[in-house]
Amino acid sequence: MLDGDINNFLDHMYYGDELLFTFQGKTYFLEGMGDDEGRLTYYLCIIHPPINGYVVELAGDEHHYPMEEFLALKIWDGKTFMEVQDEMQWVDE
Repeated sequence: MLDGDINNFLDHMYYGDELLFTFQGKTYFLEGMGDDEGRLTYYLCIIHPPINGYVVELAGDEHHYPMEEFLALKIWDGKTFMEVQDEMQWVDE
C-alpha cells in the first residue's frame, strides 16, 4: 500500500474505522457502521469522481465487520483487495 502500512490499514478495517484511499484515479471511502438490524456493515463509495450510491454494502453480524468477505470481493478489475493493495494509496493515514 502506497503511503501507508497494509497491516495498519487492515487493523483500521477490523474496527470499522473510516478510511480514504485511491485506486486507478478514483478516491474511495470505506466505513463501518451498525445498520438498522444491529449488524456491523461496511459501506464503500467512490467520492471522486462522485457517484450515487454505494459500490459495496456488506453486512457482517452483531460482533464482527465482514472483513474477510470484503477482502475476497473481486471488484478491483477482477482482483481482490489484497491482490491490488500495492497499487492503492492510503490518503488519510
